[in-house]
Amino acid sequence: MVAESRSKQYILNPQWVCSGNWDSVRQRLLQRRICDLGLRIPGSSIEPFIRQLKGELSAKGLEYVPSFYLTDTWGCPDKVPVIGIPFYLACTLLGKIEKEQTGELEDSQTIMQLLRHETGHAVNYAFRLWEEPGWRDTFGSFSKPYRDVFYPNPWSRRFVRHLCSYPYRYTYAQKHPDDDFAETFAVWLTPRSGWRRKYRSWPAIQKLRYVDLLMRKISDQTPKCKGGKLVLPLSKLTMSVAEYYYSRLKEYGKTS
Repeated sequence: MVAESRSKQYILNPQWVCSGNWDSVRQRLLQRRICDLGLRIPGSSIEPFIRQLKGELSAKGLEYVPSFYLTDTWGCPDKVPVIGIPFYLACTLLGKIEKEQTGELEDSQTIMQLLRHETGHAVNYAFRLWEEPGWRDTFGSFSKPYRDVFYPNPWSRRFVRHLCSYPYRYTYAQKHPDDDFAETFAVWLTPRSGWRRKYRSWPAIQKLRYVDLLMRKISDQTPKCKGGKLVLPLSKLTMSVAEYYYSRLKEYGKTS
C-alpha cells in the first residue's frame, strides 16, 4: 500500500521534475510497469477534454455520456460503450516520452476529434443503433467483416471527412459501416462544423440528416448497454513503459 501511494504521488505530481534531471526521470519512468504508475482520469491532463465532450453532448440535447478507461490505445471494445484512452495522455511526463519515442503526440484538436469519433462508436453500442432498420440502409451491414487494411476512394462524396489518419488521410469513414457511422456522428457533434452547408451537395448529407434524426429520437432514452469486457485496462498493462514502446516499434516494423 505504501509503494502504491508513492507511485501515485510520483506520477501525478510532475512539478517535482523541475528540480531533477529529465534524463534520470525518463529512465525511472521507462523502467516502471504501466499498471504501477497510479494513473487515473480524474485530475489528469485528459480530464478537461472529456469535460468539453460532455458539454458538446449536452449542447446537442443528448443525456447520454459514455464511460472512459485508460488503456494502451484509442478505441471502444467490440460492442462495448466504453472509450479507451491511451495511458500516456493522463500524464504530461508520459506524453513527453510519447513525443520523444514516436515523434508525435496528439494535440488538443486531435484529441477532441478522436473523442468525438469514439463517442460515435459508444452511442452506437449503447443504444444498439445498428439494429435500427434505417441504420443498415444508410451505412451498410454492421456485421460486415472488419478490415485492418482497406482501399478507399479519396474522391468519394458519399462519406464525411473527419479523422486524418496515415496512410488513409480523410477517408477513414470508408473502413467499415461502424466507422462510417462514428465519423458521421463526429462531424454532426463538432461545434460550428457547418455540416448542413459544407455537405449540402454531397450524398453524405443523407447520412448526417439520418444521424440528426436518430439522435433526436434517443436524446432522453436509457441506454440498452452500459458496459462490458474491457480490452487491456490498466491492471492488465503489466509491461514496463520501455517494453510498451519496444512492442510498438516491432509492430511498426511489421506493417511499414
